[in-house]
Amino acid sequence: MSKKIKILVIGGAGYVGSAACAWLRDQGHYVWVLDDLSTGHREHVLSEGFTLAKAGDQKAVSALLGSQSFDCAMHFAASCLVSESVKNPQKYFENNVIQTKNLLETLLKCGVKNFIFSSTCAIFGTPQFDSNDKTQKINESLPKKPINPYGETKLQVEDMLASYAKTHGLKSVALRYFNASGAEPKNRVGECHIVETHLIPNILKAAMKNQKVEIYGDDYSTHDGTCIRDYIHVTDLAQTHESAMLKLLQDKSPIGRFFAYNLGSENGFSVKEVLCAAEKVIGKKISSVIKERRPGDPPRLVSDSALAKKELSFSPKYIKIEQIIESAWKWEQQNVTSKKAVFLDRDGTLNEDPGYLSHPDQMILLPTVGESLAKLKKAGFLLIVLSNQSGVGRKFVKKSMLPSIHDKLHEHLKSYGVKLDDFFLCFHTPEDNCECRKPKTKNILKAAKTYNICLKKSYMIGDKLSDIQMGLAAGCKAALLVRTGDGKKTEKELVSEQVPFIGNSLLAVAEWILHQENADS
Repeated sequence: MSKKIKILVIGGAGYVGSAACAWLRDQGHYVWVLDDLSTGHREHVLSEGFTLAKAGDQKAVSALLGSQSFDCAMHFAASCLVSESVKNPQKYFENNVIQTKNLLETLLKCGVKNFIFSSTCAIFGTPQFDSNDKTQKINESLPKKPINPYGETKLQVEDMLASYAKTHGLKSVALRYFNASGAEPKNRVGECHIVETHLIPNILKAAMKNQKVEIYGDDYSTHDGTCIRDYIHVTDLAQTHESAMLKLLQDKSPIGRFFAYNLGSENGFSVKEVLCAAEKVIGKKISSVIKERRPGDPPRLVSDSALAKKELSFSPKYIKIEQIIESAWKWEQQNVTSKKAVFLDRDGTLNEDPGYLSHPDQMILLPTVGESLAKLKKAGFLLIVLSNQSGVGRKFVKKSMLPSIHDKLHEHLKSYGVKLDDFFLCFHTPEDNCECRKPKTKNILKAAKTYNICLKKSYMIGDKLSDIQMGLAAGCKAALLVRTGDGKKTEKELVSEQVPFIGNSLLAVAEWILHQENADS
């Protein structure tokens, strides 16, 4: 196909979704991500455009499809923890089934009829193999009998896709992953969950911290008593999403179709074997401890991917488990150095806001600011100012005066033993419609990239609605309001769910952050 293919990637800030975006963009396709950042990372979004919304937000998706046309949609967004699904099945039904149904209805209404779905081998449950089957690999013809709500919800969506093919002319492919693993080769994206449950990153994190790896059960009916899984590299998955998309786009028939493929390396490794392979890759002994089984875990899941090889030219490049672990290890080594930050508005948050602050003499520190910043710095946060300075664009403030204004700010902070790490400023007016003026996220993403900051571990503090909106759009851990400056006025404009805490002073907000950090640790 000669023309650039336009793809809407739902869940493109997550692990597999972001890797797919990296691959698709490298192949020259146009990618737009829609994600609510509930588990994804804004700094991992690799696309021409981004929309902050849930998959099933019909108003937001309709608005996007009214301004952009797409050839295909790829749906990665889902809740995907087996043990959590057992404890909270309703959450999984809502996030995985209802949200997808709403998404499909909107896509079809707007004329998008090519759909790639991120499914799972969990739909097979604990397969019962014929006694003559020595390979015990899972092919597409085996009965679908999920044993946990996660697998049940994914199977419900597959059934929905098959039904929509008949009733709405939808063309779709369900790709049933086995264990997605590894990191994108250029180290742009990889696994980065706030609560990590996957084996390989947990092994590597334990090795880095000299901790024990937790093995959930050693009494399964396998050769060493631990679960056996098929590990498929995330880039092999990403490439196959492109192949599935091309298959749909090349089908010119008006009739709807539904295809489903199992995707794995076709090699099974036990937990203990993965642990041993990791020790070889990093050259270090890794301790382990046996824990109770997790609910809903089958003993063995290994793919038969013959159908995908035949119809999608599926040919995984990462066959050896050591290759997969090595790519994940490189990512973890890079990711372990990621930092956390507190992003701060300037005027009205750190200092009095005179309107357009144009001279150092107008730089007057607000009460408790020095003490607050010192506490945050001591807790290990970078302190970065993000400020709209349209006064420069309007010629009310000389750009040449900004260094001396910030020198004055640092002079005020010196007695508290603290210095701000950097300033990221926008000089445009609202009429310029730039990408760096808050609430847009260009400057915060630039700061995150410059300093290797994990936004999921970072906070935004400001007194204006644009500060809160930017923090939320960037996927910060929290966006917090201070009642100084325009804070009291802004408080009246807020939707309560947007802000978990509003403080009378910067000190109150800083202490809330520190309490939150202590609780989390």
